[in-house]
Amino acid sequence: MRPIVLITFFFFSYSNFVFANDVCHCQGYDGVGGPCYAGVGGPAYDGVGGPAYAGVGGPCYAGVGGSEYSGVGGPEYNGVGGPKYDGVGGPAYDGVGGPAYAGVGGPCYAGVGGPCYAGVGGGDQCPSVCSNPDTSDNSEQQSN
Repeated sequence: MRPIVLITFFFFSYSNFVFANDVCHCQGYDGVGGPCYAGVGGPAYDGVGGPAYAGVGGPCYAGVGGSEYSGVGGPEYNGVGGPKYDGVGGPAYDGVGGPAYAGVGGPCYAGVGGPCYAGVGGGDQCPSVCSNPDTSDNSEQQSN
């Protein structure tokens, strides 16, 4: 009975971590056991049926109607009026006072005490607009 409880505990502990991760733009360790491991059965596996599958109907599909579609009206559209527009007044504007401002006191500030601080005790309050995988310099980032 004890091994079943232990296995169940680890499964749910690990699965909560995986579901909290953006597998389509995974950032982090991509080796075996890591949150971005893309091998068969891994949390970022991008083969048919995998959590990061980019084919038609997959969660990372970039074609019309997909969650990664960047054309007009798509969830990744960065033109005027789009959800990723980073011009003045846009939802991804990173200038002073903007929703993606990364300077001291801004919602995307990554320094000590900031909402996007990656050190001990930080990073919990970083808004999703702050993450931009297209410009990330993280060498461990998975590329889908």
